[in-house]
Amino acid sequence: MLSALNSAQREAVTAPDGPILVVAGAGSGKTRVLTTRIAWLLEQGVHPGEILAYTFTNKAAREMKERVARQVGAQRAPFWIGTFHATGVRILRSHADRLDLPRDFAIYDADDQKRLLKGVLQDLKLDSKQWGIPASRVAISAWKNQDVGPEQALREASMYVDEVHAKIYTAYQQALRKCQAVDFDDLILETVHLLEQHDEVRQQYAGKFRHVLVDEFQDTNELQLLLIKLLSCIHGNVFTVGDDDQSIYGWRGARVENMLEFDEYFPGARTFRLEQNYRSKGHILDAANHVIAHNRHRKGKNLWTDQGLGEQVTVEQHLDAEDEAARVVEIVQQHRRGDVTVLYRTNAQSRLLEDALRRARIPHQVVGSVQFYERREIRDLLAYLKLVANPADEVSLQRIINQPKRKIGQTTVGRLIQCSRTHDLPVGDLVARPDLLATALGNAAARRVVGFLNRLADWRRDAADRKPVHELLQRIVADIDYETFLHQDEPDTAAGRMENVAELVSSAQAFHEGSDGGTLGQFLEQTALVADQDTIQDGDGAVRLMTVHTAKGLEFPVTIVTGCEDELLPHVTSSDTEAGVEEERRLFYVAVTRARERLYLLHASRRRRFGSYEDTLPSRFLGELPEDAIERRELDHGWQEPVARSLFGGPRKARAPRDLYSASSQAKRHRKDDWNADVAQSAQHYEGQLVSHASFGAGTVVRVEGDEVTVDFGEHGRKHILTRYAHLTPLD
Repeated sequence: MLSALNSAQREAVTAPDGPILVVAGAGSGKTRVLTTRIAWLLEQGVHPGEILAYTFTNKAAREMKERVARQVGAQRAPFWIGTFHATGVRILRSHADRLDLPRDFAIYDADDQKRLLKGVLQDLKLDSKQWGIPASRVAISAWKNQDVGPEQALREASMYVDEVHAKIYTAYQQALRKCQAVDFDDLILETVHLLEQHDEVRQQYAGKFRHVLVDEFQDTNELQLLLIKLLSCIHGNVFTVGDDDQSIYGWRGARVENMLEFDEYFPGARTFRLEQNYRSKGHILDAANHVIAHNRHRKGKNLWTDQGLGEQVTVEQHLDAEDEAARVVEIVQQHRRGDVTVLYRTNAQSRLLEDALRRARIPHQVVGSVQFYERREIRDLLAYLKLVANPADEVSLQRIINQPKRKIGQTTVGRLIQCSRTHDLPVGDLVARPDLLATALGNAAARRVVGFLNRLADWRRDAADRKPVHELLQRIVADIDYETFLHQDEPDTAAGRMENVAELVSSAQAFHEGSDGGTLGQFLEQTALVADQDTIQDGDGAVRLMTVHTAKGLEFPVTIVTGCEDELLPHVTSSDTEAGVEEERRLFYVAVTRARERLYLLHASRRRRFGSYEDTLPSRFLGELPEDAIERRELDHGWQEPVARSLFGGPRKARAPRDLYSASSQAKRHRKDDWNADVAQSAQHYEGQLVSHASFGAGTVVRVEGDEVTVDFGEHGRKHILTRYAHLTPLD
């Protein structure tokens, strides 16, 4: 067990009881240390039920369980290994009555929240355009993560906008309770409240868990830290592993201070550092070390490897984002597709990359965009299952009561919900009171609603009889004739959407087999807690595209980071404060350390924003790279102009008749072109046209802007032609 560890890892794993912080650099084997610590504790006689281990994604939790099981055997592996949210659900369901919740409470995800907030704004007679739902969600989440309740938020509101959001928060919480539901933030917040307000519950769990272990500690927020302290308050054995240099979730409440100030939260703590990297080649690590050293607020460490230097990090400057995307295709074609992952700062950057890969017929997977469980047909069927599990779930009811069409309009739905609230009965239970429905809705509408509720009651009986989830789902799909509905709704996409439905049924069957006949509530819980990283497919030969945030915790043979420009990375919203820039630098560090063998850092000299090109500057982080670890390239995309000096001192091809940016400027400049394009000369060219060039031969026009024509010349690549200087002969 211990023989596979290096000396630093072994020292951390075998440390005596007490609070422990392991500062584990990227690729230094932190998961191995954490799982071996668990196995070592078991070997020391600790009972599996006395160990609680936290991580942040289902995928990481599964990996942790599997690794421990391989070391000690499946029968001895701890059964309290999971995400913060999943562990919170487990505790809350056991004590839901103390929080005035049913054991089968619903878990509302982001889409459910939006639907609930839409109704809240309508009830409060607030304009949803003026008081946007996203802003309300952000405000409510921030309050919850700071343990600020609706009454306190309203009391402390200093501005009108805060006062309105506090009122929305109050109504939102009331609506959640009426739906017998909690949101994601509640899974932690309510667990903390449970442990704080009920001494016997706190004593039960804190006494039970002799050892609390936490992965990715740098990503914990204020509430999660408090939860860790509450659950370790009796034995005091906290073993945390993390990397403050990879703390990149400040925007959602994560506090790097939890790690930097660990000794203050856990007096007497011991700190261990893991600096030997087993992932990346030496040049990649040198680049990462030099950049992150510019951050002042960090624990400090220096990654090293004995695997050799490898190839230098490639830094490339391109004319524009289109050229950058074309270059991504070229790089992919130089490597095995399944080895390549493309990273970017914002989701919006993926479009051009997707277009370029699609044109080149290169299979690719976009991670973190519209995921499987976000697709409309999947959300429809999950809403049916949620309503079966929880008849008070008004949000799910509103989604599917008229999906497929049942001639039940919004007015009727509103009256139905009001009837439920007036008589304090869950909507689904109103099937037993047709008299109330007839009075509230009228006879004709009541008959249609009762027809739907009767079917719901049948499905609920199946669930109560422990009918396997996949069989229940198949019955629902058949009962509502969902396939016909899809064909009537969107004939062109119906086949693909039914394939997604089939995949959901397969997922439910796999759950049934893997959980030894798990319940509907457990299946819904599993689907509710799926994260972006849990959807990543391995070994399918496709190029992966994802944000740097999504890529954290993963590694890839070949990594391409696009958009390495100021105002993108670092992002414009975070570049005006030291704390903001430091988090963006940590984000860049995360991007760099995803690469095992090859790393490409790409940036463009201009990028289109709101329809017009704007000049850009290379990311300041590129200027912090060590010259001996990198190779800087400025690719020639066809400009036949004099050589100029680049921002980094090397030669580059300048765009004529003006430089895109000056070597002395570190601030972005906005300026109008000082030359007038000869539009008439380019009027003869159009996208898709075949043309010929004296040097590059035949090609296809892919873009026309003024007198600038971009042509794809096949083996010569894409070239930007100024038609005032170079003649193109139409071939069609």
